[in-house]
Amino acid sequence: MGTADERPLRIMRVCRWVDLTPTMRRVTLAGADVGPLAGSGLHARLLFPEDDQPQWPHVSADGRPVWNRGQARMPIRAYTLRNIRADAGEVDIDFFLHDGDGVAASWAKNVKADALLGIIGPIGRPVDEADWYLFAGDESSLPPIARMLENLPHDARGLVLIEIANAQERQVLQAPAGMEIRWLQRDGEPGLPHGRLLAQAVVETPVPETGRVACWLGAELTAFQIARAHWRKLGHIDESRIHVAPYWNAAKQTRTEVKLLARPTPAELFEPVDTEGLAALWRRNLADRTPSGVPDFAAAHAVTEAHLMAALVGESVIRLDTDWEGIVQALPEAGEVTVVTRNPAATHRKHGVFDRIMWNEERPVVLDRNINLRIRLESWTHGFFAGAQIAGYDADGLHIFDSCGRSVLHVLACTPAGGEKLRELAQRFRDSDQNPRIGVHRPSPPPAAPDDAEIDVAALAAQWRSMLDTHDIFALARRHGAQRTQSYRLVPDDLAWQVDTELFFEVLKEAARQGEGVMIFVGSPGNVQIHIGQVNTVSVTAKRLSVEDETFGLEIARSHAASCWLVSKPTIDGEIRSIELFDDQGDQIAWVFGERRPGSAQAHSWHALLDRICGRTPVAIPA
Repeated sequence: MGTADERPLRIMRVCRWVDLTPTMRRVTLAGADVGPLAGSGLHARLLFPEDDQPQWPHVSADGRPVWNRGQARMPIRAYTLRNIRADAGEVDIDFFLHDGDGVAASWAKNVKADALLGIIGPIGRPVDEADWYLFAGDESSLPPIARMLENLPHDARGLVLIEIANAQERQVLQAPAGMEIRWLQRDGEPGLPHGRLLAQAVVETPVPETGRVACWLGAELTAFQIARAHWRKLGHIDESRIHVAPYWNAAKQTRTEVKLLARPTPAELFEPVDTEGLAALWRRNLADRTPSGVPDFAAAHAVTEAHLMAALVGESVIRLDTDWEGIVQALPEAGEVTVVTRNPAATHRKHGVFDRIMWNEERPVVLDRNINLRIRLESWTHGFFAGAQIAGYDADGLHIFDSCGRSVLHVLACTPAGGEKLRELAQRFRDSDQNPRIGVHRPSPPPAAPDDAEIDVAALAAQWRSMLDTHDIFALARRHGAQRTQSYRLVPDDLAWQVDTELFFEVLKEAARQGEGVMIFVGSPGNVQIHIGQVNTVSVTAKRLSVEDETFGLEIARSHAASCWLVSKPTIDGEIRSIELFDDQGDQIAWVFGERRPGSAQAHSWHALLDRICGRTPVAIPA
């Protein structure tokens, strides 16, 4: 890995390009001081300007782009530095010209001479030295595979599996004689979805049980999941020598779909708030015997939680800058914390540490045993550190809100020492603007659901039955222009069927009674938080469901529950079932799966529990 001094932002210009195959274009960039890019890293972060006068970010000490508050963020993608010619001041980058309207592929398809591109790197690392290598990938990962093959020892032995569309996509690869290269052409198996030939070949390839083995794969999400699960199951491969990455996701919506299907960008700002008056009212509230919490107080005074935090800036409240990546990367320093994710109906608490943080563009994933998060940094807009006494929270902590002032994530200290660490972190990421003013948008109303007649139900059901991964469900409704609960209502009952909302709570009570492992999800505008494991202390009152376990807490307001669905997803791992709770706007409150590891089937006991509590008789749906 290069040092921080080797990773400034380099502004490069396009000087030429050539098509290596019908769908692989090599773009040559020219710029100054490109020699350090030839360090040990394979890749670099590419910054794609969206206008002719870009405002470039500055780069942190650890090589990350940092944007000023209010500065438009450029799209960033990681790409392989295919060739670096330091003497000529040139860098080659190979772009896969795939279907769709992805940022990088669209840029490469329409590339122009002298177009600007930002580069920060190098990042990543090549595969570990081994006695036998297995490389697997598709068109998207051909560039890193090609570069790694060129740098292998001359006596390297192993196998390369590359899935491509047809023979025209083959490239001449420089590799040691002992590396067998096997091309897998999709045109020979037209009925198979992208990635299945590769996944099948990985599963069928014997891996030596002696010597040092290195396995590397970069491919579509489903092939990635199959390969990772298979190599782990083999048992004799050192997991530190398994390098797998999802290079793309066939189910991910395109940028055009995002624009067409997303709710309109909120443009209406809240009226200016009397911050001094709001702060005075809050202090008066804290003096009461039974003070209101932050959410209830904000609602009672027709403001958002972010308004209140901003009003208290200077009174043990610190406004954070917008280096969200840096803040997330620094959170392990805080030690044990309580992480809270909530929406208007549900609050999900977990105790643990920020560990095993993985990055995918601006969507970090936290995979600690207790803290399991799927973060969307693009939704993070306002951040504050607040001392517990002045802010009325359970402990000192960090509080993140979206552009509409809605709660995204709260990180609370578990000890006074932890509170000091979070305060130190806040001082490090302290915004230069510590003014109580804040710009908060009013949320736009959700778009109206289309008429049922506009939905191709047969195609929706057919694609549902052919899904191979549980995450494919998110794209299905979007692709057909349907709301989520509308798609559930329209498909046959063996795929989704509506049950009484009370059964959601009964399922959790029964899971606690029989010790069934579960996965409980709650989402906010910029985060999804997951509990994995058993639940023990479950109580249901007239107003709410509560779970109060040692490292996990959950509260769901029963009055918000408008519909509940049992959902079946056919996947490569067998039938995966969930029970999902929605509010009257069709927004998900919480959803629960039976506990399982990726690549494993759900337990039969979970299916039996759902059948016993819910049955398969749909609830009567009002006309």
